[in-house]
Amino acid sequence: METKKPDPTEELLCEIYRNVQMGTESVADVIPKIEDKRLLTDATSEIECYGRYTSEAAGMMNDRGIRPQQLAAHKKLSAKMGIAMNTLVDSSSGHIAEMLIEGNHMGADQLDGEICKCEKAGCDSEVSSFARRVVAYERSEAERLKSYL
Repeated sequence: METKKPDPTEELLCEIYRNVQMGTESVADVIPKIEDKRLLTDATSEIECYGRYTSEAAGMMNDRGIRPQQLAAHKKLSAKMGIAMNTLVDSSSGHIAEMLIEGNHMGADQLDGEICKCEKAGCDSEVSSFARRVVAYERSEAERLKSYL
């Protein structure tokens, strides 16, 4: 019996969707801890941008007959608990910015690795380009947040 090879475009789209969902969830979880109005505005803008990326990814998936999957409950809970523990110890703007920077780097690095893997396997260039935009956004957000350190 022959096993079906995973479609690289579908894999990349699913990874983009997971990435922007995790970004949205993580930033939303940290927002109640933010006291600095400027950082709060920046975090809110980040959620809005992730929302646009989520919609774009879901649309591309829908166009290809792929059903977007929600984040696994254990991943959401793990991230939520990590944020709660980190902000319990230190909820300063600098520390929260550091957490957001780390999250942006993790998301960008993970998605970048998936892009390389999927491009080698021949994924759709439109999807690859979209993934690169998300990575560029996450890297630019990390740089911008350094002003709070």
